[in-house]
Formats: sequence, C-alpha cells, structure tokens
Amino acid sequence: MTTEVVVAKRRLATGKGASHADRRAGLVPLVFYGEGTEKPVHLVAQRGAIEKLLTGHGEGSRVTLRIEGEAEYPAMIKEVQYHPVRGDVIHVDFQGISLTKKIRAELPIVLKGTPQGVKEGGVLQYQLREVEVEALPQDLPEHITADISGLGIGDVLFVRDLEVPPAVKVLTEGGEVIATVLAPTKEEEAEPAEAPEAPAEDGQAAEGKTEE
Repeated sequence: MTTEVVVAKRRLATGKGASHADRRAGLVPLVFYGEGTEKPVHLVAQRGAIEKLLTGHGEGSRVTLRIEGEAEYPAMIKEVQYHPVRGDVIHVDFQGISLTKKIRAELPIVLKGTPQGVKEGGVLQYQLREVEVEALPQDLPEHITADISGLGIGDVLFVRDLEVPPAVKVLTEGGEVIATVLAPTKEEEAEPAEAPEAPAEDGQAAEGKTEE
C-alpha cells in the first residue's frame, strides 16, 4: 500500500520566536519522535504541502516522512494543532512506527446510507464516532464504513456489527452502541387557552353599584 510522502527539513532554531518566524515564511513546525529516532527531531515543512496532506489524511493516518539529506521513516500523524481563531494548521506531531509491530489507533466510523427507519419518520441517533483497533501500520484503513440503510425504527448498530479487514482487530467493547433509530416523538397537544371574560354590555351597571 502506497503512502503519502511528507518532505521536511531540520529546523535551525527552536522556540516560540523561531516558530513564529517559520510560519511567517510559509512553513509549518513539525516534531518527529518514536521509532527511528532516539530523541524528538524538530522539523519544518512547506505549509501548502501540509495543508494538502491534511485534506485527505487526519490523525492516525500513516505517511512516509522524508527528512532532506537524511532518510525516510514510516510514521503516523499523531497530533495536529490549529490556530484558535484563523483555523490554519500551526504544528504537527509525527510518530515513528515499525512496520513489523502492531499499533493501536482510533479509527473514525463513517455511516453510509439513509436508514429505512428514518424514511418512515424515525430519528437517527449517532452515539459512537470512532473505535480503537490494533493492526500492523500498513493494514490500518483510514476509517471504518458502516452501512446503516437497513436499520429500521428501534434497530441498533453495535460495534460487534462492524465489518473490518481480517488483519484489523477491534478493541472497543462489542456491546458499545454506534447508532440507533429512535421512534418519532408525538408532540403533546397544547391545552386550550381559557376563554377571556366577555366585556360588559353597554348600559349594564358595574358590579357592586346600583342604578340611580
């Protein structure tokens, strides 16, 4: 299975000031740690290349990290940090991995189709959005797809119902609920408002007074 290649180079300086300077220059600071390195390695990569990578790959995705002038390393996107206001990526952590050792990862669950119960007026409740799995890095899918088109009103999709590749082991408890179709709720009928008191007729004496 081919993987995306991330081209990076070592940072000449670290710290907040250096990070701001790198970002102004159109670079994104990176950190590489884990298999393949004894201590964290500080890197930078072109912002455009990182943004393109993240449009189709998220945390947990496997990539090949190529450090200019050095070597290539199998790695995983471990954590992505975004600017709290602008929303652009400001930092990425890459974890080195071994292709011969199984790893654990959280994979998103992608629901496919419209449940039959929803077509009949039910409401889809999405409760679990990712599951923990274990597999060799090269066997990890980007996500797990679950077809829910056959769910009727009252039906439940459990973790044990997921179809995963043979090389992938699901670690999340099988009885966990992923989604269910709830019956439509009937709106309570509003109680009729009390009728307003009729106004006194013209010429009628007010209560407690006598005609002169």
